[in-house]
Amino acid sequence: MKAFQRAFYVLFFIFFAMGFSPSHELYAQDKTDVLFLKSGEKKEGKVTGITTSLVKFRYIGEEFDYEIPKTDVAKIQFSSGREEVFEVAETGATVSTLPAPANAADAHNKIAVLPFQFISNDPSMDANSLSNLAQNTTANSIREQYGNLILQDPVTTNALLAKKNIDQSNITSMTPAEVANLLGVEYVVYGTVNLTNKGASTYGSSGTTYNEREKTDTNRGKSDERTKGSAFTSSSSSTTIEYDTSVDFRLFNNQGTNLYSDSRHVFGSDVNSYENGISYMIKRTPFGSKYGKK
Repeated sequence: MKAFQRAFYVLFFIFFAMGFSPSHELYAQDKTDVLFLKSGEKKEGKVTGITTSLVKFRYIGEEFDYEIPKTDVAKIQFSSGREEVFEVAETGATVSTLPAPANAADAHNKIAVLPFQFISNDPSMDANSLSNLAQNTTANSIREQYGNLILQDPVTTNALLAKKNIDQSNITSMTPAEVANLLGVEYVVYGTVNLTNKGASTYGSSGTTYNEREKTDTNRGKSDERTKGSAFTSSSSSTTIEYDTSVDFRLFNNQGTNLYSDSRHVFGSDVNSYENGISYMIKRTPFGSKYGKK
């Protein structure tokens, strides 16, 4: 009888241990490492390694690692409770970071104008300067026309783009919604100016003036009055370079919706004719004074 009781207690202990072991293991697995990215995203799983430039991370239940650049990681909260912050690079230099994307309330009614794409067959044109000039011209017109919107100063817009190394060569890799989110605005303006040098035209004029004088001669008792004078001819000319200009203007919101889009051949032949085209289209967006009119 005693032998039977001992056997019963042994079996009970074994089953008891087996019953609680899995739950203990599950509890241990519930503890995860947490990655906080500078974009505001949070990832939970297991940090499997850290190199000079990467953090290796594995999601629970998966068998392969993801490699995340350390420059994208704000901090790691390990399952042990220890935290590691990545605000300073290995060299000791402070890592430049942008604030988390603005929420809908912060971006509401804010509008930004991107540097215009400037296209020309004239090699004497400074495309970068004219791109910024068209951007500022558009921003000033929007400031005057859209009293119900808050304009982000182009200096701020360009600085935010530069911090992310975004320029005309790579901005097309981002959607309008992504650009608006990066800038923290609700609306963003894209524009293109195409300026074609048609050649030079010369205009001239000429005129003749007379200097007259009267001479009286007395000969054989007769008076002889004759008019004499000199003629002077002058001419002038001017040479003007004529341009053919077209402007493309687009307005998006931070959901990626195209609110207005138009391309126009601009009247005028001088280098600044694009300003008239921009002003025309700004007035015809949903925020303009001539919305719905041709």
